[in-house]
Amino acid sequence: MKNWIALSVLAVLVFSGRAFAVEKTIKGEVIDVSCYVAEGAKGDAHKECAIACIKAGQPAGILEEGTGKVYIAAKEEDHMKNPGTELLPYVAKMVEVKGNVNERGTVAIIDVKEIKEIRNAASMTEEKSSGMMQERKGSGY
Repeated sequence: MKNWIALSVLAVLVFSGRAFAVEKTIKGEVIDVSCYVAEGAKGDAHKECAIACIKAGQPAGILEEGTGKVYIAAKEEDHMKNPGTELLPYVAKMVEVKGNVNERGTVAIIDVKEIKEIRNAASMTEEKSSGMMQERKGSGY
């Protein structure tokens, strides 16, 4: 009987996505996930399109610096609210995001709790290509 109870509790934890939400801090560019996945579109050249797509309901996300991993913005509680609208002021900008992350397979979502701009994505790309990465403070929010 004790084994059955222990197995039942373990099963609930395994199959409950929330049980494995991990608070993380991620640095990266705010993107329109649809255009990024389909065409690799990102940065200032894609900013206006990304804003229009997110306003239309396409998912927003964070393209993690260094790994290239995409974290899709999602809400744990209010599923009727488009979480991408909160990221609109940061599209094509480098940000530091803190939030709860859930992953299943190769898909990751983040419920953004805090966000701040750290530097412009275009500046980062230019600095990387010139080999002159410098630590700079962004304008914040």
